Amino acid sequence: MRPTRRSVLFVLLLLSLGAWVGLYAWERAHREDNYAEIEDGLYVGGSVAEPPVGTRAVLNLCEVDDPYRCPIHVWEPIRDAAPAPDLAWLKRQVDFIADQRANGAAVYVHCLNGVSRSVTVVTAYLMFERHWTRDEALAFVRTRRPIARPNRAFLDRLAEWEQVANKR
Repeated sequence: MRPTRRSVLFVLLLLSLGAWVGLYAWERAHREDNYAEIEDGLYVGGSVAEPPVGTRAVLNLCEVDDPYRCPIHVWEPIRDAAPAPDLAWLKRQVDFIADQRANGAAVYVHCLNGVSRSVTVVTAYLMFERHWTRDEALAFVRTRRPIARPNRAFLDRLAEWEQVANKR
């Protein structure tokens, strides 16, 4: 008995569907999340379909808004280029993180790739909270997020921030 064209196409369709389901399951099982936990309840990273589980506050630094919402969602778009935002802007972001954490909220700070903008803000927060230098805070962040690399303008702004953060 010779198979009909329709039955061959049906078998090929089933095989294709099975391959797609298998690849999808494998990708989900092996996908690395595009974020890192810096300390308990503080995450830094890139754009994601949804923030880390348990996140109650999001600080989005991307030029594009998020497709999701959390109970507290702040969108502060900045470019990943010079000039860096001023110290007043940086202080507002640090205060936002500090306030959310003081209220027990897990916070996710992100930009597009989680390399420069979000790392700069989280580094500034750690400098302020722990009285660390720029280099100490950035080294700590890099132990959790090895791809952390703020651009030169942001590094210079963090050097200025160090003077402000250490005077309090």
